[in-house]
Amino acid sequence: MNETHSDAFVFFGATGDLAFKKIFPSLQAMAGRGHLNVPVIGIGRSAPDLAAFKDRARESLEKRGGVDPAAFDKLMGSLRYVRGDNSDPPTYAALRKQLNGAQRPAFYLAIPPTMFATVVEQLGKAGCAGPGARVIVEKPFGTDLVSAQKLNAILERVLGDAMAGDATLFAREDYVEEAWRIVDPVLKAGTPVFEYNPKTWGPTEVENVTPAGGWHNPVPNGC
Repeated sequence: MNETHSDAFVFFGATGDLAFKKIFPSLQAMAGRGHLNVPVIGIGRSAPDLAAFKDRARESLEKRGGVDPAAFDKLMGSLRYVRGDNSDPPTYAALRKQLNGAQRPAFYLAIPPTMFATVVEQLGKAGCAGPGARVIVEKPFGTDLVSAQKLNAILERVLGDAMAGDATLFAREDYVEEAWRIVDPVLKAGTPVFEYNPKTWGPTEVENVTPAGGWHNPVPNGC
């Protein structure tokens, strides 16, 4: 069993009822005991920004046991926020930025069970769930045997194989370095980026490389 501590705590459903009633009081208690020394990243939708998210945390504590000034200040210093939908890939791109290279994040899914699989798959696609990641799910684990088995298979695939070092889940370092060797000079040279016009296959500048008469597919003789 790996006893290495997580280096970030991420909770989905951060603006929901469970977070309001249980998670914020627990986080303040952990901060007060000196057990919360990592970034705390909330993923939610109703708070428009970090300031509003912190206000919700304060309101939670004022109604659920009281604010401990020292512990609350420590919690606020650790708090981060990503506003987005749990099924939206940009949410996970923003999360990865907030993780800032964390290698052992713990993901707590305080969301409806029907979203567990979606979130875990998106974490994997975005590169947020590496070999050291942990995922904590709220009950129920599926709604029946079939859905529970499906969720378990996804968790095993995204997390289990990554922890076992399945190379197919990761880009080879030499491939990434070679791709960057090619792309980096282009970016540094200030190469213009041409946007696609709506309902076209590409920018108008592509006509400059299109042969006279346009492209055609050769047809073998006798066909």
